[in-house]
Amino acid sequence: MARFARHLCLLFAGTLLLVCLGLAPRDVSAATCTLSPSGATLTVAAVTVSTGTANGTKLGTPGNLGVTFSCSGLSSGQTATLQVGGLASRDASDPPAGGGISFATNVPGIAFVLTASPVQASDNSCLRCGPGQTPGWEAASVTSGQTSTSVTFTGQFMKTGNVTPGTVNSIQLAQFWWYIFGVSNSVGPIGTLTLAATPVNIQACSVNSDSTNLNVTLPTVSTQALRSATAVAGRTGFNINLTCQAGANVYITMAASSGAGTATGTLLSNGTAANVQVQLLDKNYNPVSFNTSTLIGAAPSGTLSIPYYAQYYATGAATAGSIKATATFTMTYQ
Repeated sequence: MARFARHLCLLFAGTLLLVCLGLAPRDVSAATCTLSPSGATLTVAAVTVSTGTANGTKLGTPGNLGVTFSCSGLSSGQTATLQVGGLASRDASDPPAGGGISFATNVPGIAFVLTASPVQASDNSCLRCGPGQTPGWEAASVTSGQTSTSVTFTGQFMKTGNVTPGTVNSIQLAQFWWYIFGVSNSVGPIGTLTLAATPVNIQACSVNSDSTNLNVTLPTVSTQALRSATAVAGRTGFNINLTCQAGANVYITMAASSGAGTATGTLLSNGTAANVQVQLLDKNYNPVSFNTSTLIGAAPSGTLSIPYYAQYYATGAATAGSIKATATFTMTYQ
């Protein structure tokens, strides 16, 4: 019995030795990875949301930012992987059409969509996603023999609902970690990605397509109707049509593109008829004052039609021929 007991003791000791060898940590102290810039800021230009813009529409010009992931001290065959995690709150529109991550902002109706290259941004939760299996993705990797690699982030605002104008506050979108698979846990955070504060404006009205390049045809009249200075004839009505959000204060400014004439509201003609100009009138038949912003009033929701009139205006005895004049209008809103 004593001999059998010694055999059990030796077997047990051997088992302990094997377990200890399996738990021995690998030496990774030589490997170091960094991110440049460590505090990366993504800047996007201010955006203006036009009336009638559909939900899901990307707004303005995208902003781009590149970061560099660098590593040193990797052993032969080792690969260091850059993880993106610590994500900010996502919007209800996440994931957005076309890929990436849709982040929530403080401005109603506005989300921020982040995409990345060479690996698309994602907020999946998995073993090899964000650190500790949290939402995120593996953005890049550096293998022994390499020194660095680059990641490009692209950001753009997206309309998700009724927009209230304001400023999107600065948001820390994500943080960065790195690890060596099978060797080390996630190390970091070694950097951050932040969205800079950005204004969001509303274009309260937009000019309808039938009014962007408006041609007004005046009737043919006899020179006898314009035989003396200040005589007028051929009054013709037209409308400038807008689509507006309710309550917007609309202003219009008229400019004499073909040149201002002798009387208020008159335009010089480059046609063949002599001593004839074109005069613009407002809805009350008053001559329009050029280069002066005029309040039209508070817009209703939907189409707003602004009535105007054009008529011939004689500066002397008119001669037969053609009349052609041009005016430009500019809309502003508050």
